[in-house]
Amino acid sequence: MTDKNPSAFDTQLEEALRSIPAPVAVIGAAKGSLLGGLTAAWLTRVSSDPALLLVAVGHGRFTWELLAEARQFTVSVLAEGQVAQARLFGLNSRRDVDKWAGTAHVLLGEGVPALRHCTSRFLCEVASRFTTGDHDCFVGRVVTAEVVDGGPALPLRGSDYAPE
Repeated sequence: MTDKNPSAFDTQLEEALRSIPAPVAVIGAAKGSLLGGLTAAWLTRVSSDPALLLVAVGHGRFTWELLAEARQFTVSVLAEGQVAQARLFGLNSRRDVDKWAGTAHVLLGEGVPALRHCTSRFLCEVASRFTTGDHDCFVGRVVTAEVVDGGPALPLRGSDYAPE
């Protein structure tokens, strides 16, 4: 039987991991006219030349299913005031809710959705993918990048996106 009470190490580990700055972004993917998207805070630059971004997506996510076959994905970096969008895309599955239906968005590249309003957005071509634990890391070569509404970006704060 597994002990469900967190150890002192687990508590310290979680607190320490939360101290690492993480931008909150909506990752967009598409398969034909089927649009998916999720909130990701595991996003980072991995190269300047060529410009590469890495996003980690959990295997159980519907958007992972789209990304697994995708040639492109988008990254829409959320602004401080976009907590509602972070929660919409982070707490709901496309299996239950078409998150893009009620969200102002644009289609980039091969019809991949991105937020109309955000700090900045990127269209990426999948350059590589690898599995690490319960996530796949998708590395995308940046095809287009634009500052949309500007910053500051929304950081992940603990287990939610809102300031405490």
